Amino acid sequence: MEFNYETQAASAQRMYTARADKYKDSFHQDYTKRFMAVADVRPGENVLILACGTGLEVFAAADRMGVEGEIVGVDAFDAILYSSAFVLFDNPGGVVRSWRRYLKPEGRLVVDVTHEDNLKVGLLLERAARRLGARFPSNRSWITDRNSITGVLEGAGYVVERVQLMDKLSGQGDTTYGMDQVDEQFDCITGTPLTVNLATEEFKRKTRDLFREEWEKAAVDGKVVNVDAVYVYVARRA
Repeated sequence: MEFNYETQAASAQRMYTARADKYKDSFHQDYTKRFMAVADVRPGENVLILACGTGLEVFAAADRMGVEGEIVGVDAFDAILYSSAFVLFDNPGGVVRSWRRYLKPEGRLVVDVTHEDNLKVGLLLERAARRLGARFPSNRSWITDRNSITGVLEGAGYVVERVQLMDKLSGQGDTTYGMDQVDEQFDCITGTPLTVNLATEEFKRKTRDLFREEWEKAAVDGKVVNVDAVYVYVARRA
């Protein structure tokens, strides 16, 4: 199977299946605590948690909500939480617009989006693949700054109340790469869950030079910086 023949749902299943065994040992445990602090789930609220995966946010929300709250079903919710998966959507505006009907009037949506320079190597590969006209498992090229999703949310009927930068996401901090690391990073990213089983030799051959061109365009003084951060947004249903 190649990128152009893989559905968005199949992409998500493939990538997260490859990560599942080690997911609990990743940075997500600590990040969930920070995300939930921004979400501010309260006792008695009804909360819809989408893309809940291993349930990190579910368990944290249950602890905060107590016996009076609910996390199941689709009804009128006080809050919708969505963490670490927004870049999988081909049509982010349409998605958040569809969620709006599940919120009570003035209910809140809490969602995170990668920093425009987070996972930079993967972003450069995405740009290279799109130049070939190939579909790619993630959709991040539209994120150019912290206001990119603000426009998406406002266009879907929300009012953004808060934007929180979560730095040192993985605990490693920002990383800088030089031009001498282009091929090394290309080989690395085409062997990750992002492209596992799909990065054929033909795909690598076609995209390697384009990847280098995207690297050169993104570099400042010959360096490409991976920013270890995401943005968390709190928006109200207007």
